Amino acid sequence: TVLRGGVGSNASLLPDIREKRYYSEIIEQEQRDRINYLSKNINDELTTLKITASMAVKEDIVQDLYCQYDFVNSYERNKMMEDIRKRCLEIDNLNSFVSSSTLILPGKNLKIDRDGYDIVDEDAYAFLLNGKRNDLIHMENGKAYIFEILNKNYLFDKWSENNILGIFIIELNTGLIRQELQYAKMMDADVLFMTNPDKDTIYFTTGDIAFQNLEPSENKEKILLDGEEYLFMNSKDDGDFFSLYYMQDQGFLHLIQEKMITNILLFAGIIVLTILVAFLLFYKRVFQPLEILLVDAFEQIKESNLSYRIPVTKNNVVFTRLYQNFNYMAERIDTLVSRELKQEILVNQANYKHLQAQINPHFMYNSYFLLYRMIKRGDKEGSLLVCENLGKFFKYINRDSGENKSLSDEISHARSYAIIQGYRYQGIIHVDFPELPQRYNYIVVPRLIIQPLIENVFKYVVSELEEEEEVKLKVSYEEADEELLIHVENSGRMEEKQLEEIRKKLYGAKKEEDITALMNINTRLNVFFGQERSLETDKSVLGGLKVSLHVRL
Repeated sequence: TVLRGGVGSNASLLPDIREKRYYSEIIEQEQRDRINYLSKNINDELTTLKITASMAVKEDIVQDLYCQYDFVNSYERNKMMEDIRKRCLEIDNLNSFVSSSTLILPGKNLKIDRDGYDIVDEDAYAFLLNGKRNDLIHMENGKAYIFEILNKNYLFDKWSENNILGIFIIELNTGLIRQELQYAKMMDADVLFMTNPDKDTIYFTTGDIAFQNLEPSENKEKILLDGEEYLFMNSKDDGDFFSLYYMQDQGFLHLIQEKMITNILLFAGIIVLTILVAFLLFYKRVFQPLEILLVDAFEQIKESNLSYRIPVTKNNVVFTRLYQNFNYMAERIDTLVSRELKQEILVNQANYKHLQAQINPHFMYNSYFLLYRMIKRGDKEGSLLVCENLGKFFKYINRDSGENKSLSDEISHARSYAIIQGYRYQGIIHVDFPELPQRYNYIVVPRLIIQPLIENVFKYVVSELEEEEEVKLKVSYEEADEELLIHVENSGRMEEKQLEEIRKKLYGAKKEEDITALMNINTRLNVFFGQERSLETDKSVLGGLKVSLHVRL
């Protein structure tokens, strides 16, 4: 046939093809890639359906139904048919190429599909057997089918109705396949068509073509359809189901050749004009605003004038946003510098306060007298522990002068202080101060935020104890959301009125002496973590005051 001759010419095409222009080669290669991709996708889908049909007709439930159909009660028979119906429904939803699937048992005149089961005669499947062809796609009255036959005995004639146990039929969605071919076209005048592997039957086409209308052209890679010349190509790998061919209308390429020079000249003129306009716009809208930003504004920042702001106008949207961002940056720098200065002042105040505390004669004398009493009564182990913690305490105060510390160092310093005071007030105060869990060691905090809270307990609670009265000091850790809460609480008799007074002074503008440490810690933590309230006070379950520090994880 003409098609076979054309396909043979295309398949035997050698590298002696006449030289083409670059754009023609690009268009041709792009279209070849497109039909290769389409052919592979369709072949993969049809292969899946062929395998599915083969597996479905060979399932045990099909053979069980055939063998037991006349020997089981209606309940068992309906149950098997319902299982097959569900299988058909599952295959119908397998992919969009499936229109419907049906199982037919010719010996029982039974048809089962997703809609149910019914009695049929041989007309329902005879069209598949009449041709006795092994084509993987069967065409009938414009419809396409994939089917699989289950024979009773594979040694006998496959197509004999008496030797057929079951036929599983998948009707393809021909409209979708034609739509896929239509999408692969580059131009409306192009034609795609699919044939059987023997190239004597057209399965699907995007145009009205017939074999007798195809004629060979003088150019081996082209073909004539009704006298019109088309570039003729086929997919690289068609697979087992079909061959895919593409006929590209040459009128499109001729039109490109005619208009190419005109378009190039027009495009070049537009480019030159665009460059001139862009240069003028750049000078007015970019160069001048950048000069204001890069020369004037940054010069002000260089001179440490952090209060300088660029006047913002709405004439230039792009640079209005840029000016706003610059002003925001300058404001943030100004704020951060102010915060750092404030933080440094607060740290220095805290260091000074605690330096005074550690050189307080009473603190020094009490520490020495404590050691004297412990050594005199032979408490060697306790004396060594107190000496060790005194050394750690003084070292942290005098030498470790960095502004920020790890939370583990801060807790260790506070525990050293609590251990010393615990020995000093032995029998009077009971300290429950566990070590910080290791998973929180990485947290960085401002210096001296825990020890002053412990000191407050000894300063304001222990000093006011009545005879034979004891006090409990407890430190605990609690993780809540993205914060670590450090609770410092003591026993006592905290009244609600006293608690409200402490809160009022703590969060107000006043700085009374008895809560200076709390205000200092709260302010420094607020600045460090950028939060509004880092320290909270409440009544402890022990009866006294409970102070909670909020440390961000």
